[in-house]
Amino acid sequence: MQKLKTVFCLTLLLVTLSAFSQVLPKGSLVIVGGGLEPDNKSIFNQLIELSGGPEKAVFSIIPSASGVATQTYVYFRSELLSYGVKSENIHLIPIAMADDDSTKDLDESTWKNNGNDLKLAEIVRKSSCVWFSGGDQIRTMKTLHKADGSNTPVLDAVWEVFRSGGVVGGTSAGAAIMSEPMIGAGNSMGALKHGVITNYKDEDFPDGDGVLLTHGLGFFPVGMVDQHFNTRARLARLIMVMMHDQKTLKLGFGVDENTALIYNGKLRTLKVAGAAGVTLINTANATISQAQNLPQIENLLISYLDEGDGYDIATGNIIPAEGKKSTIGNEYYNVANPGQTGMFSGTATNFLNLITVNLIDNKAVKKVTNLNFTGQDSGFLVTLSKTPESKGFYTDKPFDRYTVTDVRMDITPVKIQVTPLK
Repeated sequence: MQKLKTVFCLTLLLVTLSAFSQVLPKGSLVIVGGGLEPDNKSIFNQLIELSGGPEKAVFSIIPSASGVATQTYVYFRSELLSYGVKSENIHLIPIAMADDDSTKDLDESTWKNNGNDLKLAEIVRKSSCVWFSGGDQIRTMKTLHKADGSNTPVLDAVWEVFRSGGVVGGTSAGAAIMSEPMIGAGNSMGALKHGVITNYKDEDFPDGDGVLLTHGLGFFPVGMVDQHFNTRARLARLIMVMMHDQKTLKLGFGVDENTALIYNGKLRTLKVAGAAGVTLINTANATISQAQNLPQIENLLISYLDEGDGYDIATGNIIPAEGKKSTIGNEYYNVANPGQTGMFSGTATNFLNLITVNLIDNKAVKKVTNLNFTGQDSGFLVTLSKTPESKGFYTDKPFDRYTVTDVRMDITPVKIQVTPLK
């Protein structure tokens, strides 16, 4: 009976993987968390190689999200040229909603309907990489969809590139659009206090009023994407979005600035490249309840991947980069009370420092806490705990870099009483 059960499970796994490989596009995604620096050779070299190499790569740049569309194109074009891409193989796809005030004789806002241009669609279709700029992701959604919500010809051409094995990439807003649904705006504390908003109609969503969830383009098939992640302390806003749609959103990927999450559609793998890392959130076994109209979230699993680390989509295994050594049994730190405050504030305690130095590389503790004030006597207590599955890996070459897997995270609304010592 056991042998029969094993054969059945293996057969089911093979059928599932076969369906997975048949349905999903063969292309790759280069999802950059914003702030891409020209000297980031790891990202640029991998982007260009996936696109066919500097001699053959053909780029279509769509600055639809940008408020300075022409500047955005010129800047990214110069970076590609510096890495050996041929000038004649770099194309501007003039789609934008806002005028670039640096071009006195050109009004880029007149490009807003160019998603319907069949000639532009043909240029995109012949590209090996389509690149989306940063800015406001809502602009990209508006310019690449028709009034009835259907795809414009240019968007259809982007999908053709992706399905046929080409590359789709983007930075900041160009990363946000990879998900379906998509995070449109908001910050972590606003998300915790006011929840998820799905029906906002005005132009500018106030950051502190919650987290705006809207439609994205849906290229990324593995989970939810957020960007500028640790710099802008966006962990809680991504968590709240995922808990809002827990049936379909099991994995969330928070991509740091000057860092890329690279999805290889042929190999069905993920890899991290760049200056920082990617925070992986698993909500499969998480629960959410309410305490005085505030969310209480338990049993999240948090992991962190750095340059060169990989993720096997089929197995869920994290593969540390070559040269990293286990922190378990080799912890550098021994600090018994590393409690800190403010990880949901972009100017306060860094989440990465909390999960690496204070927890996984600290033999003195099994958990650390972090208090985030929402008022004089209220806040959210974050607890990060080692689990039996938690692992850490570390290298100091060329500088300190960590990999962390399966740390439990709980978020609890609390009443705070501050009593002066006597």
